Amino acid sequence: MKKIAILGATGSVGRQALDIIEKFPDRFKVTALTAHRSSDELLETAKRLGACYVGLTGCNGDLEFEKKVPKGMKAGFGIQGLVESCTAGNPDIVLIAVVGIAGLPPLIECLDRGIDVALANKESLVCGGHIVKQKQKTSKSELFPVDSELCAIYQCLNGVDTTGLRRIILTASGGPFFDWDKESIQKATVEQALCHPNWRMGKKITVDCATYMNKGLEIIEARWLFDVPPDKIDVVVHRQSIIHSMIEYNDGAVIAQLGPTDMRQPIQYAFGHPERLNSVVGHLDFTQLKTLTFDVPDTDKFPCLKHAQNAIRAGGAMPIIMNAANEAAVELFLEKKIAFGDIEKSVAFAMNKFSDLKANTLIEIYTTDKEVKDYVYHNI
Repeated sequence: MKKIAILGATGSVGRQALDIIEKFPDRFKVTALTAHRSSDELLETAKRLGACYVGLTGCNGDLEFEKKVPKGMKAGFGIQGLVESCTAGNPDIVLIAVVGIAGLPPLIECLDRGIDVALANKESLVCGGHIVKQKQKTSKSELFPVDSELCAIYQCLNGVDTTGLRRIILTASGGPFFDWDKESIQKATVEQALCHPNWRMGKKITVDCATYMNKGLEIIEARWLFDVPPDKIDVVVHRQSIIHSMIEYNDGAVIAQLGPTDMRQPIQYAFGHPERLNSVVGHLDFTQLKTLTFDVPDTDKFPCLKHAQNAIRAGGAMPIIMNAANEAAVELFLEKKIAFGDIEKSVAFAMNKFSDLKANTLIEIYTTDKEVKDYVYHNI
């Protein structure tokens, strides 16, 4: 029986993780659950699965919520609620599926305590990759990427000598606007941006897929996860999302990971590792795969990918600046306060304006993140 804490239990990844857990009741047990604001759903799920801790992270306290928490179950709030969830009930693995830089504090907590992590939060590595990498040198934690592309690379590299690695190849679906012209993309609505052709995900990551920022974040994430320089990480557009990603060696050999287009597969891989449990998402029928296509990403129509590549090459605080501006701009777009095209413009503007900020320590990372977000919220 493996004990699991889920941070972000009411989001898309969290709900799919709970589906895995409930399909294997003899293998997995929930210790703690957190949600941002969905308090009723959080409590109902926690009671049903016997969690000993619930965290409501969208506020710093809620007396009405605390009154509803049953005896024997503890409640926490805000960032502290995320951190406490990492240890409540002594979990074997913590799924971090919260949005944004909020994923960094619980990740650091797990690394400090030697707790395995299923990481579905790109921003924690984008913003704190150098700190995470340093802590991993002495931590007993195993870090499993819960993302179809990064999980694919993890599986391709697992136990393989990387000495002759030529490049990592991340695949991108192309998003909902692949065939659109640039002018139409700039004017896309929230509803159009949220219509991803292949994947079922949360709103923020779905918008990131539409701008290609999600693939840019994955480049930075892969750089830290696999200790590979940015110039060895490429992106190809693969519209069918059947090949989840690939690695290529100097001799021309390519190893690819294929599978159903369902986030439950990488979640199940992380939870079950090193064992491979029976699939809950079905299997590929290769006789039905008539066409697999590949295209070069168009960074003129989707410049966020280029911004991310420039950010990781620049290093320092630039990835944090880029990520903070994107988080704020996507939030404003989802609230219909700015246009789709303004997301990329906000990122480019922030990367130019805040180039002198620092990010050597956790305090500097949080300070930089807040300063950039505040500026975008009030000036874009």
